[in-house]
Amino acid sequence: MVTLFLQPTVSGTPLSSDLSTTYTVNGSTINFTSARVYITELELLRSDGTSVTFEGPTITAPAKNENDEDISHTVTDKVVLARHDTGVHMYDLGMAEAGDYTGIRYKVGIDGLTNRLDASQVPSDHPLTKQTDKNNHWNWSAGYQFLRMDGLVDTDNDQVPDEVWEIHLGTANFLTEMNQSMNFTLEEDGAVNLHVIMDYGMLLSEVDLSNPDERLTHVADNLPMANKVRAMIGDAFMLHGVHEASGSHSHN
Repeated sequence: MVTLFLQPTVSGTPLSSDLSTTYTVNGSTINFTSARVYITELELLRSDGTSVTFEGPTITAPAKNENDEDISHTVTDKVVLARHDTGVHMYDLGMAEAGDYTGIRYKVGIDGLTNRLDASQVPSDHPLTKQTDKNNHWNWSAGYQFLRMDGLVDTDNDQVPDEVWEIHLGTANFLTEMNQSMNFTLEEDGAVNLHVIMDYGMLLSEVDLSNPDERLTHVADNLPMANKVRAMIGDAFMLHGVHEASGSHSHN
């Protein structure tokens, strides 16, 4: 049994959405009110060149094809919506064969027709459903928010965050594939945590939140800022290790 432990940090410090917890990022004092990311198509790469994929609950929902025509689309892959602002960091992936592995591959974001689903028609217990607390989906054409970060930033140098900042990234151009190498072995009848560290501070490291022009992006409304965040996605995720599971703390 493999569990994804996607550990959120801010420049090495544990992430918290408690508004009294502040961080200094690129010279600005900030806090977080939301921190969420989609991880999809995760594979374990075997030493023989093959890979192990994980299946989630199968769902079928209305979608649009490339010509904006109505279709039904079925999703079978495991989809992880990491809702770090709620304190949930561990996600059951499923079973993998024992053997030797050389790393992992996954996507930050949602690819293809799955990103063209009608989120309001996805079953309520699936990660692709329309979230009711913090929006995760724009519309048919723009699709899902692959990465969502919101918070406040200090603008009067009293070390108390007071102005809103928000970064919502999505659309096909921002889909990022990650390949991370590490040799590990899965034993028969074992349970392991696949430990990946995600650094939200790294994602913000090129953004100047003291600048009002760099406090908001939903991609198209501030593409330069969105590109600054996208450029750091590859550096923000680190495969830390594959460890024997010591307890059950996961979320489907």
